[in-house]
Amino acid sequence: MDLQNKDVQEYIGLLWKWWWLLLLGVLLGAGIGYTTGRSVLPVYEAKTTLIIGNFVLNSGNPNTGELATSQQLAQSYAEIISREPILRATANALGANLDWMSLRDKVSGRLVPNTQLFEIRVVDGDPLMAKNIANEIAQQLILQSQANPNQEQQAQYQFVQTELTELQNAITLLREQIKDQENALDLESTAEGVRKQQTEIDFLRARLSSLQNSYASLLAFSQEGQINNLTVIEPATIPTTSINTNNSLRRMIQGGVIGLALAFGLAFLIELFDNTIKTVDDVKKFLDLPVLTAVGHSDALSSNKHYVVVKPGAFSPMAEAYRILRTNLEFSNTELSLDTLLVTSPLAGEGKSLTAINLAIVMAQANKRVILIDADLRRPILHKVFKIPNRFGLSSLLGGEGPALETILAQRKFRNLRVLPSGPMPPNPTELLGSVQMEGFLAQFRALADVVIIDSPPLLALTDSRVLATKVDATILVIEAGRTQNRICQRAKGMLSQIGVEPIGVVLNKFKPKRTVDEYHYYYYYSPYTASGHTKNGREKANRKKRSPSKL
Repeated sequence: MDLQNKDVQEYIGLLWKWWWLLLLGVLLGAGIGYTTGRSVLPVYEAKTTLIIGNFVLNSGNPNTGELATSQQLAQSYAEIISREPILRATANALGANLDWMSLRDKVSGRLVPNTQLFEIRVVDGDPLMAKNIANEIAQQLILQSQANPNQEQQAQYQFVQTELTELQNAITLLREQIKDQENALDLESTAEGVRKQQTEIDFLRARLSSLQNSYASLLAFSQEGQINNLTVIEPATIPTTSINTNNSLRRMIQGGVIGLALAFGLAFLIELFDNTIKTVDDVKKFLDLPVLTAVGHSDALSSNKHYVVVKPGAFSPMAEAYRILRTNLEFSNTELSLDTLLVTSPLAGEGKSLTAINLAIVMAQANKRVILIDADLRRPILHKVFKIPNRFGLSSLLGGEGPALETILAQRKFRNLRVLPSGPMPPNPTELLGSVQMEGFLAQFRALADVVIIDSPPLLALTDSRVLATKVDATILVIEAGRTQNRICQRAKGMLSQIGVEPIGVVLNKFKPKRTVDEYHYYYYYSPYTASGHTKNGREKANRKKRSPSKL
C-alpha cells in the first residue's frame, strides 16, 4: 500500500512540475485544431434510399434466404456505384462539365442493417449538387441493373399474374365445395350415399391439391428475378446543414486532448531519461550515502554578497538547512572526531563554497572556534565573499612566504570565525596541498580551532581534493539537485573510494521540495520564510509598496 501511495505521489509530483508544459500543450493543440477547423469548407451530404426486391411491399413476409440474398446484392451495389459505368453515366446525365473520376470519392453505399434498404450517400460542397448526384446515381443503377425486365418478360409476368388470380379463385371455390360435401356426408344415412359422397370429396381434394401445386409454381416464377429488383422509395432532398458544422469546436477539443497527451508524453520521456540526482531518495539509491541536509534554491545567490545566508536573526529555510547540517555533523555516528572537514563537489558550481561558508558561520554561532580555509588555489572565492585581502594566504604559508599564520588569521568578520584565504596562485597547487608542510599547518589549525573547514576544488576537475581528503577527518560531498547526473556522482564517490575515503554524507543543494514529498518538503512549507530570508507576508507588503504610487 505504501508503494502504491509513493507511485501516486510521484505522478502528482510529475504533473505539478510540468503543469506549464501540459497547459502549453493543451493551448497549442486547441489553437491548431480551431484554426484548421475554421479553414475547412462546409460539406453537405445527400441520401437516396432504395429497396432491393418487391417482396417486402407485396408479401410483407420475406424469408431468411431472401434477406441474405439482399445483403449480398447490397455489397455488389456498393461497389458498382463507385465504378466507371455508373459514374460516367451520372456525369453525362448531369452535365455541367463534371468529371466522372471526381465523383468517386464523393459516393458511398451501404445496406441498412437487418433490412432490404440500400442507401446511396453523396457528399459535396454544393448541397444542390449533392442531391442531384445521389438521385441520378440511383436512376443509373436501376437502368443498368439486370433486374429490369424487357417487354417479353413483362408480358410473361403479366400473364402469370392473371393466371395466379384465376387459380386463387378456383382454389377458394373448391374449398367451399369440399366443405359442402363434408356437411352432406354427415347427413347421409345409406351406405351407397356415403360411398358416393366420399368419392366426390376425394375427387375435389385431388383437384385442390393440383391447383395448389400449379399456384405455387406460378408464384415462384413470378417472384423469380424480383429479388434483384431496385426501387427508389426515398429520393434525396437538398441538405440544409453541413456535416462539418461543428468542425471547429470538435477539432479544437480533439487538438486540446492530443496536445495534452503529447505534452504528458514529452514530460514523461524527459523524466525517464533524466538521470540527474534530484531527491533524497536518489542519493540513497545511487550513492548509498546519507543526506546531511537539503538546501533550497534561491535566485539571490547570483552575487558574492549573498553567499552568507546564515545571518544573525535569520530563520529562513536555507539558514535552517545549514543548522540541520551542523546538528547532523555533531551527532554523526562516527568513531572519529570531526575536527577537520573537507567540502567538495563532483563538478564546479554546485555550491561547495556556499556550503563551506555557511557551515563555518553556523559552527561559529554555536560558540565553536572555526577556521575556514580556501584551498581552491586556482579559483578562490572566500576573500571576495568576506572582503579581505588575498595578497597572503594558504599558498603563502605553504611556500614559506609572507607573514606568520596568526597575522593572516587575525582578519575576523564573524565572532569565533577566522578565514584563511587562498593567497596568490602558485605554479604547483597540487604539490603544495599534498606536501608535508600542509600536514604541519593542519596540525596547527587543529590546535587553534575546534573545527577546521576546508573549501576545496571539484573532484572530477582536479586531483587537489583527493589529496586533501586523505589528510582530514571527514569529507562532505555537495551535489546540485537536478543538474549533476548520477553516473558523475558515482564516479566522484569512486575516486574517493580508490584512496580509501568514504564521504560522511551529502549536502543536496538547490533542492526543490515540490518535486517530492518528504521531511524537507514539510519543513519548507511549514516555514513562514522564503528562500531569500524574508517572510512571505513581508515580501507581499514590499511588492504592494513598490506597485503603489508615491506620495508627493
